[in-house]
Amino acid sequence: MKTTFFRGGAILLFLTACWFGMLAVHELGHIMAACASGAVIEQIIVFPISWTKIRNVEYPLFVYGAGAVAGTMLPLFIWLLARWFRLKTEYLFRFFAGFCLIANGAYIGCDFSTTGPSDAGLLIEYGANRLVLVIFGVFCICVGLFLWHGQSRWFFPER
Repeated sequence: MKTTFFRGGAILLFLTACWFGMLAVHELGHIMAACASGAVIEQIIVFPISWTKIRNVEYPLFVYGAGAVAGTMLPLFIWLLARWFRLKTEYLFRFFAGFCLIANGAYIGCDFSTTGPSDAGLLIEYGANRLVLVIFGVFCICVGLFLWHGQSRWFFPER
């Protein structure tokens, strides 16, 4: 009973860390793209949902799309590094990468806004093809679910 309680608490804590980690890498993508394109970052909010206020955006598709791209590619890269170095905690990085892929994929692919303030709405407003966003979302969600496949054995080992 005690072990189950502590395991459940640890999993809840890890899921919370995954949520804020996902928000951080997503916003990092926007920040890097804004800096690279000469846009001005006015404000960054990460709690409870993330948002980066940017002005003077000369390349809006690049800046607004970079959040989801970095938010999926960075965790994948970190997981692959953990796997390459054969870390005992590699499964945590794999879970986090899957979490980020599913969250960003759902955020971009399932947002049916036609204009801002969401990333998908802004991308559509500046000329992105809705079908491309849906394909991105479906692809990311599928890869994320693939990464999650078989992960339960690490979180709920047999007795």
